[in-house]
Amino acid sequence: MGHYRPMYQTMALPLSAVKGVGPALAKRLQRRDIRTLGDLLLHLPKAYIDDRQLTPIRLLSDGEPARIQGRILHKEARGYGKKRQVIIHLADDTDRIRLNFFHSGYMMSDARLTEGREIAVRGIAECWQGHWQMTHPEWCVAEAFQPGYQPVYAAMAGLSGKRMATLIQQALTLLPVPAASPLDEVLARQSRFCSLRQALKQLHAPANPDQATLQQAAARLKSEEIIVYLHLMREKKRQADCPAIAMQAERESSLLHQSLPFALTDAQAGAWSDISGDLCSGKRMHRLLQGDVGAGKTWVAALAMAKAAGCGHQAALLAPTEVLAEQHAETLQALLAPLGLNIKLLTGSTRAKARRELLAELQSGELKLIVGTHALLSDDVVFNHLALALVDEQHRFGVRQRWALADKQRAGQQAVHLLGMTATPIPRSLALALYGDMDLSIMRGMPPGRKPVETRVIAADKMKPLAAGMQRILDDDGLIYWIVPRIDEDEEESISVDQRVDLLRSYFPEAHVLGLHGRMKSAEKKATLDRFSTGQCRILVSTTVIEVGVNVPAARLMIIEAAESYGLAQLHQLRGRVGRSCEQSYCMLIAGEQASPASMTRLQQMVNTHDGLELAEADLALRGSGDAVGTRQHGEAGFRLLNMAEDALLIRQWHEHLPDFEPSDAMLQFWRPYAESTD
Repeated sequence: MGHYRPMYQTMALPLSAVKGVGPALAKRLQRRDIRTLGDLLLHLPKAYIDDRQLTPIRLLSDGEPARIQGRILHKEARGYGKKRQVIIHLADDTDRIRLNFFHSGYMMSDARLTEGREIAVRGIAECWQGHWQMTHPEWCVAEAFQPGYQPVYAAMAGLSGKRMATLIQQALTLLPVPAASPLDEVLARQSRFCSLRQALKQLHAPANPDQATLQQAAARLKSEEIIVYLHLMREKKRQADCPAIAMQAERESSLLHQSLPFALTDAQAGAWSDISGDLCSGKRMHRLLQGDVGAGKTWVAALAMAKAAGCGHQAALLAPTEVLAEQHAETLQALLAPLGLNIKLLTGSTRAKARRELLAELQSGELKLIVGTHALLSDDVVFNHLALALVDEQHRFGVRQRWALADKQRAGQQAVHLLGMTATPIPRSLALALYGDMDLSIMRGMPPGRKPVETRVIAADKMKPLAAGMQRILDDDGLIYWIVPRIDEDEEESISVDQRVDLLRSYFPEAHVLGLHGRMKSAEKKATLDRFSTGQCRILVSTTVIEVGVNVPAARLMIIEAAESYGLAQLHQLRGRVGRSCEQSYCMLIAGEQASPASMTRLQQMVNTHDGLELAEADLALRGSGDAVGTRQHGEAGFRLLNMAEDALLIRQWHEHLPDFEPSDAMLQFWRPYAESTD
């Protein structure tokens, strides 16, 4: 494949290598999963601005964005201290304009903004009382302005999109021209793709961002990830084909089957037949159980764990968050305790003494069943005879992490059976491509007594009737989720958790509104969820951190803001947090003002369809190949960039025509299937 420079060693450079990133800023970015130069370069633009032309002030259009250039006539401040408003009066040869900067007292002492200095400005032009003005426009000194197409980035970690653009451009300069990916030559021959370095340049610094060029560059970037992933998956498939213990005992699982509060649905019975057959076969089980939201996967998992314990072996269930692990432990304990089976919980919050005792019980074999988070994967967790590993919401773990628990058998013991579970609906054809190393069981339908969640699409300006409906739910002792797309005020165009909490507290002062998001500490998240589940908090404002595993039967209304920004599968997951009792529940999808007709068509699918797999198929049909770029940085199913709906054709292409290629360790490390826990 020829000589290439160490592209992935360069991508692995720490953030400190990027000009302008000091220790404090690096720490902030690391909290948003940006740890290396390569991570920064995967923060792709969400749009592009044609910044090739300067507009004379006299020719500005009211309400339209424009780039102007002029000399500073006068600068003044109003108010006191750092929160002063600064006003700059600017003129070109055609007219004058006023630039308003609020809370910007520091600008008064900025030496670049002296009278007579030429500056270039971009903002929204407004005509106010016959005079032009812009509020908080971007600006730079005239000599620093370079005409061209400017990428627009989502803000992150308190950094504006403009600041992110500056850091990313600095990162691009660190990629040496000869730097190449081992896949460059392979993909150039097979699909006429450009190099990985060229794809990054085209996306971050396009000479002409036409849609075809951007889509081709994005496909090149995503191909790197999917090819590495598929090779890793095939290797695991080869490892899976080996003997494992045959579990013949039926007593405990039969007793549990008889004691369940409801008879198994046909879907549950079919899935259990597949799993039980695997466990008895003498060959290693490597199966994915895909069950719709609320379809009863936990009961099937309990049957498998009871079967393992009945044979004298150990079983462990791995969950991506402490909240989900705790709920599994409680549910399984209630189901298994009547059979004399004890189950314990291990998380990062487990106290040192309790942890030592628990690890000793596992190593001796006294403890047969355990539920835990990533803490289960620690080197000091040693099982006596682990026979069954279950991984819930397995798409939130990378391939290596999914296998790490099953690889904990002791020397000389037979292989461990592996059961992955997911509530994320994935069309069968796509599931076979993404998880071709696993056999597939699909559970459809709901347990007895559940009613479909009534779903409606409403406009963003319908707050008054929505508030009346919320009050009716509260008066009937129901609880309410309100989902917002972001945690803080990084992005100007959407509402944050704190902002929405403040607004809802003004509407519902007696509802004890609280906020929840993934950056809260585990103890704080648990306390908030406990207050919600017990009814002390009646309205919970959250990001998608509650997407899986949160089981609060009293919650009867789900409100999702900016619903068009989510995929149908994720909306279905969120909707599944309500409708978990016999009471009628509701889901309100608030469409943003900028929602396109195509987005509204997608949302209408949620109104008409309650089957997760049907929605997943509809998502594929409606979204097609999708946009070349977008604000989502970490995709579904454990990927950094790939989106199952938007990139289905690309995934299938490489699944069917995978290049003969061996990923390097550096590639595997960088494109590790993204698996950051939300804890």
